[in-house]
Amino acid sequence: MSSAFRVVSRKDLGAAAWDAFVDASDNAWLWHRYDLQEAHNTWRGSADESFVVMAPTGDAVLALVPLRRVTRRAAGLWPVNVLDSFGGPALVNGQTRRQSRDILTAVRHEIGGRAAGGLCLEARLSMHAMAPALRGESCPRVNPLLGLGCDNTLTQTWVVDLRGGRDALWSAMEGRARTAIRKAEKAGVTVRAAGARDLDIYYRLHRDTYRRTGAEPLPEAYFRMIWDRFVAKGLARVWIAEIDGEPLAAENFGIYKKAAIYWSGASSERGLETEANSLLQWTAMEWMLNNAVAWYEAGEAFPSFDAGKQKGLNDFKKSFGGELYPYYKGRLPSQTVWQKLYRGLAEVRR
Repeated sequence: MSSAFRVVSRKDLGAAAWDAFVDASDNAWLWHRYDLQEAHNTWRGSADESFVVMAPTGDAVLALVPLRRVTRRAAGLWPVNVLDSFGGPALVNGQTRRQSRDILTAVRHEIGGRAAGGLCLEARLSMHAMAPALRGESCPRVNPLLGLGCDNTLTQTWVVDLRGGRDALWSAMEGRARTAIRKAEKAGVTVRAAGARDLDIYYRLHRDTYRRTGAEPLPEAYFRMIWDRFVAKGLARVWIAEIDGEPLAAENFGIYKKAAIYWSGASSERGLETEANSLLQWTAMEWMLNNAVAWYEAGEAFPSFDAGKQKGLNDFKKSFGGELYPYYKGRLPSQTVWQKLYRGLAEVRR
């Protein structure tokens, strides 16, 4: 089936044509942008595998797939490879069901070939709730990744409908969120939009946050790309919370196609104590209301957790008036005998 199409790499298509397709496709969102794939290349163990499905002749793009090969080492020794598609396949608008099925067959064939060639245990795909074809009233009842032949690994995410206006949004928030916002204001926390020179402040807070949680910080080059290629282009905004000039917390929000997402955040201990993060959320949502943003994704939900870090994150995101929406995820396991053996060895050594 895949012989009916041509497959080229992201770089062969080029940034202008790639992003023009992303702008036009209702299945595509911020995570599909060309520069985000560049940013992900800064992550340790990450290698770009993004590709494009094109018509047999001419220059018509039918689908693009952000994809990277991620290599980790089990027990510090055994290399474990997976493919990760953050955003999933985005198809050209206006396809019939049969045409979409044929394109997805070509996508699956290409992912399978890359998994086999790279000795990858599986491919993991996700489609985010802010793409126009997936949000609000357009939200599919069935995981679209099932059409790709994926195992269903769907989770949930918190989504805030901003179309009702400021008063409706304030009323929809939980009491603890409003209390936290007032606490921050009473403590003297102020919020300002970050500028080009604030990357160092953000990254210092990021390192402090990850050190506190025991995680490995992301590379500074990743955030520099966010500043240079997203914030500078209006595709992201960063706000910083301070008291008397002391940075307490910062939050980064992706903005695209009249929708926004809580992309990343960081804070100091004092920032946590003063509820600076809640004031940042409210400041950002007020900005969204004033700038024609209709939907806000506060982040992946963990509703089944009743303790620990995940519960804290879930409760924080939930408190801003969101409702649970599907976070479409799927998994394509490896098929070859060698890969199945490889997976088994990796699990034993993990």
